[in-house]
Amino acid sequence: MFRIAPVFAIWIAWFATAANLVISKAAVPYVTSALFILLACAVASVCFLPYVCKTGGWKILLDKKVWPQCLAMGTFGTALPMTIFMIALNYTTPVNGAILNQFEIIYSLILSAILLKERPTLRQIGGSLLILLGVGLLLWQAGTTVQLKGDLMIIGCLWMFQLSHIFAKKLPAHMPPQLIAAARALFAMPALLLLVIYLALFQGPLQFESNATLWSTLVLCAVVNYFWGNTFWYQAIRHMDLSKATAIILSYPVMTFVLAVLLGQDKITAFKILGMVLAIGGAYIVTGMVKQGDNK
Repeated sequence: MFRIAPVFAIWIAWFATAANLVISKAAVPYVTSALFILLACAVASVCFLPYVCKTGGWKILLDKKVWPQCLAMGTFGTALPMTIFMIALNYTTPVNGAILNQFEIIYSLILSAILLKERPTLRQIGGSLLILLGVGLLLWQAGTTVQLKGDLMIIGCLWMFQLSHIFAKKLPAHMPPQLIAAARALFAMPALLLLVIYLALFQGPLQFESNATLWSTLVLCAVVNYFWGNTFWYQAIRHMDLSKATAIILSYPVMTFVLAVLLGQDKITAFKILGMVLAIGGAYIVTGMVKQGDNK
């Protein structure tokens, strides 16, 4: 569907990841979070349909051994965590969200220790401490304000991404990157639909203030993140060294910082800069990117 060099693909995925939080923040005042994510996934699914139909992708997606993995991946990789992320943006900033997202690596170490009995190395422990220090700086700056609520919500949902990765790894090796990206959008919709119905029935009327900002952010979120971003990410990691791809994507909070400041969604503070440096630096150390990059 998109045949470009892997290095270009990863940088597009990098920008899409960085921009997604800024886009979502702009939509927060006008729509119920779960409804926004549902509509964004629906628009992205429509974008994927020509490719899925042309390549016969439905046969793979609806295979009895594949669709349960896709459903779990879509639920825990998109539906639930992205809804929580957007709710959290009512209280915190895109920059905080991007920096706090580095905490996911610590969940990865914990799950590896529990499920795979892998003991973390001293290097990984040291990197984890840096991440915790960077995250701690942001939480300390938030104090007892409502921003702390949003920050804690983000930290609390990151384990879901790791769970989705486990299900994604069980997908057939021959499954094309575009089809995996399509599955994340398509199979996120059942959980989102149930969530939206629940909210409408038990939490009062859903919010949807139709205006130019909401519609533009909805299209941008669907196309930039769920369609282009996910497609180019899976394409990149299939055709280039995973360590190099991860090394690039880990730096996306820097672009989120730039975009959020330019759009007036955040301010430059010493705490944010130091927290970002510590968290990203710790993430590189934990994943071994610096060492691998030197060796290569």
